[in-house]
Amino acid sequence: MFRSEVLYLTGHIKYTLLEKELSMSRISICLVTVLACVMLFSLPGLTVAASSPETNKQSTQSATTSLKERVRHSINFSIREHEVVVETIRTSFDTGERKVNEYHFTENAVLPQIYTGSTITSGHSDTIVSDTPLGLKGYITYYATDNNQYYYVLYEYDYSSNSLRKVHEGENRIYLEPQLGIFYTLYVKEEHKPIYYSMTTGNKVYTGGQILLEKDFTDTDYAISPLPQTRNVGVYCTSKYQCNYIEYGGAKGKTAKVKQLWMKHDIKTGLSTKAFQASTDVNLNISQTNTRDRKSDWTVVATKNGKKITLLKDRIGYVHTSVSPERKTLILVTENGLDSKMESSTVHLYDLKTLKLIRTYDSPYRARTEGVQWITEDEYIIEQYFSAPGSFPPSLYIISENKHLKLQYDTYREWKGYWDSFQFSGIFFPLQPVAIKSGEGVLNYKGQPSFYLEGQHYVPLEEFAKAFHIQYVLGKDQITFSRGQRSSSVARSSSKLLTLYNQTFIPLGQWNKDLGLKVSETKAYWSNKELLISDDERNTSTVMTPENLAFHASAR
Repeated sequence: MFRSEVLYLTGHIKYTLLEKELSMSRISICLVTVLACVMLFSLPGLTVAASSPETNKQSTQSATTSLKERVRHSINFSIREHEVVVETIRTSFDTGERKVNEYHFTENAVLPQIYTGSTITSGHSDTIVSDTPLGLKGYITYYATDNNQYYYVLYEYDYSSNSLRKVHEGENRIYLEPQLGIFYTLYVKEEHKPIYYSMTTGNKVYTGGQILLEKDFTDTDYAISPLPQTRNVGVYCTSKYQCNYIEYGGAKGKTAKVKQLWMKHDIKTGLSTKAFQASTDVNLNISQTNTRDRKSDWTVVATKNGKKITLLKDRIGYVHTSVSPERKTLILVTENGLDSKMESSTVHLYDLKTLKLIRTYDSPYRARTEGVQWITEDEYIIEQYFSAPGSFPPSLYIISENKHLKLQYDTYREWKGYWDSFQFSGIFFPLQPVAIKSGEGVLNYKGQPSFYLEGQHYVPLEEFAKAFHIQYVLGKDQITFSRGQRSSSVARSSSKLLTLYNQTFIPLGQWNKDLGLKVSETKAYWSNKELLISDDERNTSTVMTPENLAFHASAR
């Protein structure tokens, strides 16, 4: 990833296969914080490469990455005594299992220059993994305090070479945009002065201005032309809005026309308006007038091929707009009331090709909309304001299926920065895949793995039934199961059966217990969960077939 001349040092690395819980928090892909010494400035990159003669084949395989695998990567980091420890976590969406590999970098050059092993009074690190154009990279931002001074250090772990590089060490907090190959600081000696650096060279590429990302455009805070052709979009604008698309590493790409959007008020007419290009052939005009009692007359008009179509005309409190990344869908969220006393919040979905209303539904909660996080063109989450957000699970909405899936807030917050880098065909629920194990067998997934939703573990019915030799019939009123001499049934009305993208899921419950399959142990980790199934039919032919899958992690 780095093309600058750097000093390569050989470090001794011990490899250990671990199964332990992550204790480190992670942050969004859009923002990563780091630390450095007050006395230090930007330093040349230093790399410690992996060198381990005693490493076996398993560890060598772990150091290389095939992006054809359905594997999500995350990373952990710590400084112990006089070494840097990096943990790589691989979570398989084929089995729901995970592997944790630990590497020890002992060369002094990779330690923070201010680090003595005893002066650090407190420390913390934030980490993120990104599938960059130059390969899989893990970014580690370390910060600590000593005598009321702050230390900021940015590292890069290269998966292909199994090496750790100290990218930057300085006195100012650093922010990272890994998908763009850029990091930047916002303040110099308490003066607001953004400085942007290339991750590939370490050199300064821009001073001042700002970088705009996908969400700035999908939330219609800014308009851009030409429209982005990729989800990993980055645009650099000077203070005078002279803008260019950013190529990976910070180089200027093609020119972009960018305009900040807000409701502009005309004193003469009393009309406030906002206009922007919603898609390649649709322009949107939003107007607001006659404001009183916290409500206004709002009108949303779309123009396509010279023809104007009124999408919305109502007296309401506010209208939020969002367009999908590929400009196929328009969202209008209409609200009445204040943050703490929201009377109503309604979502209107429009097809930007036909300008027809797809459907209207009430927002997950009566709360102010802050933005829309698009997962795919078919999935999104409306982010709403709460003083205690952990009490209100975010709702993943699937447009084509017209279904809501409630997510755990903490898990969503940690994972949402990874969706752009790690997406797989057939995966609609990208949080904490659940491994199903019984004896020496493990359930192998072809599509969406088992998942945890609203207090229950959902398993893919067809794959679960095949693995445990279960026969089932999806009747009109009930679902019947048989396994050897055992049988059970569940009423369709109470089964909580869930079908998405031609996959049917059912929560575990009494039906599987009746068939001799009981959950004997649950192991929960940050990246996945494991369910151990005890089988009363373990001495019969209905037992799960033992398999030694490629990603079959060893048990504790």
